[in-house]
Amino acid sequence: MMKSVFFVMAACAVCLLTADAGTIAYWRFEEGPAGVAVSHGGQPDGVFYPGTADSSGNGYDLSVWAEGWAGYAYNADVASRTFGGAANNFSVKNTGGWPAMFTDTAAGINGIQPAALTIEATFKLENGGYRSIVGRDSRGAATINGDLAALYFQAMPDNALAIKFADVSGFWHEAISDTQVFESFDYPTNPDGVGVPWYSMAAVSDGSTLSLYLREVDADSAWQLIAETDMTLSESPDTALTMGTGDGGDWNAGDWSVGRGLYAGGHGDRAYGFLDEIRISDSALAVEEFLVPEPATMLLLGLGSVLAMRRRR
Repeated sequence: MMKSVFFVMAACAVCLLTADAGTIAYWRFEEGPAGVAVSHGGQPDGVFYPGTADSSGNGYDLSVWAEGWAGYAYNADVASRTFGGAANNFSVKNTGGWPAMFTDTAAGINGIQPAALTIEATFKLENGGYRSIVGRDSRGAATINGDLAALYFQAMPDNALAIKFADVSGFWHEAISDTQVFESFDYPTNPDGVGVPWYSMAAVSDGSTLSLYLREVDADSAWQLIAETDMTLSESPDTALTMGTGDGGDWNAGDWSVGRGLYAGGHGDRAYGFLDEIRISDSALAVEEFLVPEPATMLLLGLGSVLAMRRRR
């Protein structure tokens, strides 16, 4: 009987974790095989080519900038062999010093201005300064500093983590963790990050509160609330994410980027290392709805500590 109860609980956990709750795009990088470059289809540098699929079914595929010097390759090093209820065979790792992936400028995702938002990603990063895992291209949308892009979901110097974005009213919102909240790897001495943990991060905006969560996947740890900001204190009349403004020779306002950011209209803040399981939702997901590897039963049991922390804050 106890065994049956366990399997029912596990099945319910998977159902909760894989439910579609306003998923806009979900990049899993499962094309493979390991060691093969994410295809750019023979296109000129910077021309969009749907090299890696959007698993949400919405058709918002990603393109690399180029194969080789500005691209990625599939890698068999993954956080877990199952993720979000599906097989997880590959991650991607940069193949050169200028990695970048981006959405098609003509795609509908580039025009969204969601009132609520969740961004999730799983990663194992190299040491560095500002490292943007997900970004949104723009210049001039944030009144605090016109050089800022529309959004940064990133690692920062001294291994802090952050979610930052401009809203449609021009106000800037950010939630930044303490430093040294995750471990990264030194490429010259450990180019494959051997022994360095995988992490999953999730940022949630419900329009009033901006929250950032982290969990160490290898340790099967519970989600930890690492930063939170009360956006109502900004007195913004509308805290929906802006699609951005401006235009550049190699970017357009509203474009989503993976593995790089934008500042002062220039590509930068590249996140070298391994990336996987990146999902964008136009709703404020609850912690129990975040993507996690299976088995997830023990993880669900740890959610109480996160919820208790939120009540205390």
